[in-house]
Amino acid sequence: MIAVDVMSGERPPDVIIRGALKAAKELNVKVGLVGDEEFIKNCLKRFQFQYNNNVTVFHANEVIGMHEKPAIACKMKKDASIMVCTRLVQEGKAKGIFSPGNTGATLVAAFMNIKRIEGILRPTLASYIPTVKGKSLLIDAGANIDCTAEYMAQFAIMGEVFANKVQRKKNPSIGLLNIGQEKSKGDEITLKTYNILKDLDLNFVGNIEGYGISDGDVDVIVCDGFVGNIVLKVTERIFKLTFEFVGQEIENHLLQRIGYALIYPAVRNMRKKTDPSEYGGAYLLGLDASRVIGHGASDAITTYNGVRMVNIGVKNKLNKIIIERLEKFGLKR
Repeated sequence: MIAVDVMSGERPPDVIIRGALKAAKELNVKVGLVGDEEFIKNCLKRFQFQYNNNVTVFHANEVIGMHEKPAIACKMKKDASIMVCTRLVQEGKAKGIFSPGNTGATLVAAFMNIKRIEGILRPTLASYIPTVKGKSLLIDAGANIDCTAEYMAQFAIMGEVFANKVQRKKNPSIGLLNIGQEKSKGDEITLKTYNILKDLDLNFVGNIEGYGISDGDVDVIVCDGFVGNIVLKVTERIFKLTFEFVGQEIENHLLQRIGYALIYPAVRNMRKKTDPSEYGGAYLLGLDASRVIGHGASDAITTYNGVRMVNIGVKNKLNKIIIERLEKFGLKR
């Protein structure tokens, strides 16, 4: 079963419920809807949903808001929906979680109730970055602000496993995000990470600069969570800004609006390629569960894709493979 936190996002809970039900039906996966039980059951009645073995409701009488301090909120609100989700994993009732709530609170709740994979120093967030060649994987995307070279080397291993098993990329290439391509560039931690990765039996291509991210020449881009989170948010904003500029330019020009109508199918496809909802969210690797953290504004499509990603992680036994890879490279601690 995959536990779905239906209460914590910025959208109404019924939007998240619709996406979870779509996943349960089309993907044939078991989902647990976690939140206000009465509200959820009323939604199911409105949707004229016929109960089946794929859908279960779990009550949670509290919610952690987007602007609450994660550590304090998780300690004070032990019956919050995200806390209930993580306890379902802890108790063996769920194998994975999708939540569109407060990212910090989601991470704290996970760390409190779900154990790390054996040998993992720090769990990490992996997120897709659209490129001209498809999608690259950015890791860490914000789970760890202060990193060591050993942490980042493990991020690379986890990213390689994800790219291979989930994205189906053979021998995925790995690049280290840096201020220059030369191996002598970077701070102390980056230099140490480079030296660790170059000695491993990986397709490590060396350093990659910021402008090279969108080229798509590297499958897995490794960095610390501070840099990764900035890269992710700037990238998302630039894509949105592009469409906003187009809208401003054609707003008061009839001929330009006509031209836009002609190329709209291409624009629609471009928007789809850059829309985070198509990816479901960021994948939390390193914990003993499959876990996707969606954007706060997640809609039904995002939820569906988030549950789909969690299910792919469970079916492909990512954690087992990560352990094997860490043992192979002697990075298991």
